[in-house]
Amino acid sequence: MLNLKLEFEQMIKELNSQSQQEVYKLRVLTAESPILFAGIDTVNMNRQLYIDLGFEPWEPDQLKALPKWRGLSIKIEYYEKLALLKGHHYLVLRQESEHGTDIFEVVLQNVVDHLITRDQNESVFTVVYKVLDRWRVFFQKGGYRKLTEEQQRGLFGELWYIQDWLNRFPTAPPLIIEQWEGPTSGRIDFKHSNRGVEIKTAINKLTKTIKISNENQLRLTNAVSSIYLYVCFIEPSKTHGVSLHALVNEVRNQIASRSDRMLLKFNDLLEDLRFKEEDYTDDFFFVDKVEVYEAATNFPRILQEDLPKGISHVSYSIDLTHCMEFERDVDEVFDL
Repeated sequence: MLNLKLEFEQMIKELNSQSQQEVYKLRVLTAESPILFAGIDTVNMNRQLYIDLGFEPWEPDQLKALPKWRGLSIKIEYYEKLALLKGHHYLVLRQESEHGTDIFEVVLQNVVDHLITRDQNESVFTVVYKVLDRWRVFFQKGGYRKLTEEQQRGLFGELWYIQDWLNRFPTAPPLIIEQWEGPTSGRIDFKHSNRGVEIKTAINKLTKTIKISNENQLRLTNAVSSIYLYVCFIEPSKTHGVSLHALVNEVRNQIASRSDRMLLKFNDLLEDLRFKEEDYTDDFFFVDKVEVYEAATNFPRILQEDLPKGISHVSYSIDLTHCMEFERDVDEVFDL
């Protein structure tokens, strides 16, 4: 996929080698609709993205509706001639702060990726709105954050399951990413058809205890009539195993070789978690083994109807040593 950061770096190199600088440095990114240009304000080196709208501008209400935040300006500008295009209107996203260039490049990269991979029946306005709205929520929540140790273990387990799936189906489209609901606070981490897979991690393999977050997590319904627990027994380490940073890159590379669209969704889900992978290079996890349990009707669990009136949001632990009758072969969880 197009690497916008490298495009900006190349533009800056070209500017530094020129004896006479332009006011704006532009670079064509795509030759297909919508045609995109990367731009740099040569005075302050702020980044810009130009999105070709054709001969007709958007309605004022559309421009006004686009999500915004401090440091971003959005305008529609008309150019008699920009490159080989005459009389076109452009949506221009401009960096208005000298700080935060790295994250602004990530935002623009996300906009470009979604525009390049958009469905033909999806309008440019819809795509831009969705992307900017996700980033507005991201900044409202405070931007990137460091996951707690428990959250790191949970994400590691979900990524380990994704990698396991990708390894078992090396030629299949990576539709497992469409089934991943963990980052969006879904009740079940992975859901396909009417079956759910909940990922759990356990540190002490002797006690084999897992945590259930609430009384609805293992509820069987018409929509989710079977639930499997994919349990990773892991050991944290400072020297051995796989870091979250490395595992994310391994999974990303496998997805990238199969589907640009699924790669984009994978990256979006990580952004939803406010996950900055560079923060997770020093801690490692060693996976000792994986076990699978079917949370069938008689599986030990607490349900809402079991609780006294007025009691809710109950978390509890399950000792898997008492659940041997529900243990299944690991292959079963991947049989669709």
